[in-house]
Amino acid sequence: MRCGDAADLAATIAAVTTSGAYDGVRVDFVDGTVFSRAESYLTLATYTETIDQWPSDYTGAEIYYRSIRVRDTDVLTVHDYLWRWDTDWFWCSRAFGAQRPLIRRLWPKDRLRSDVYWKLVALDRRTSFSSRLDSARRRPAREQVVQDIEVPVTALGEFLDFFHREVGIEPVWVCPLRRRDPMARWPLYDLDPSTTYVNVGFWSTVALPRGASPDDGRVNRRIEAVVTSLGGRKSLYSTAFFEREEFAALYGGDAYAVLRATYDSGGRLADVWTKTVGHGEEGTEDEARRHHLAGRRSRQRRRAHGVRRKPPRTTRQ
Repeated sequence: MRCGDAADLAATIAAVTTSGAYDGVRVDFVDGTVFSRAESYLTLATYTETIDQWPSDYTGAEIYYRSIRVRDTDVLTVHDYLWRWDTDWFWCSRAFGAQRPLIRRLWPKDRLRSDVYWKLVALDRRTSFSSRLDSARRRPAREQVVQDIEVPVTALGEFLDFFHREVGIEPVWVCPLRRRDPMARWPLYDLDPSTTYVNVGFWSTVALPRGASPDDGRVNRRIEAVVTSLGGRKSLYSTAFFEREEFAALYGGDAYAVLRATYDSGGRLADVWTKTVGHGEEGTEDEARRHHLAGRRSRQRRRAHGVRRKPPRTTRQ
């Protein structure tokens, strides 16, 4: 269903997640796609035992996210619904030309999937091919902005307004979430159990002003600041730039300190900030050196006590 601008999208998400239905029809799944400031859609899915059309197939020539703009209804098997985004890695396969008709016909069908694209991205990062090509063409440097964030549904409109104005990545994926058990706590990623949040996913690059370096994280830092100001959180699977104190305040620093004192009192393992942020801040190299020395001392103790690690098992070919 088409929702229009961000305010309309947020209001519809709030209504559907509160009632669990739309126009009297039960809603079992909901997510959305934002194509521009004025064009967004919610996909409302319901289990059914009967169908009036043959299920669609988005594992070959057809591209799922494009169908959202042109189809009011669709039918997919449960398996294909759960995997519908994978064939084109949402829409990110376009970066490899996989959505061009000729290339798509030549591309092996069993290689239209996210793990293949991810390997291509990893190769590009190792070789810096894209950045070298942009430099040769005298194009501005680009910063990778690959993030998933959560903001309260009441702040979704404000976040998307900022995002369209200052970041400009399109499309954007949205998906509501709420804690099921209001009594349970996730102290390292604490969310208000009475609040409906919306995950916003965006995965691309952003052109920088002349002279700006991608390593500075100019765009990512700005996104982090806005998300925090709106009472949201950012998933830590990708690039992060939080200072230690801010990170501890947002991601359960007190609870984490208790866990670390209980299970790693010797500080052998790197802490979570070092693992997820650690961009060479002063002290990071010292921490890494300390963890290396701790590991070496542990190996020396094992040798002194005659303890050896078992060799890995092998299988006969």
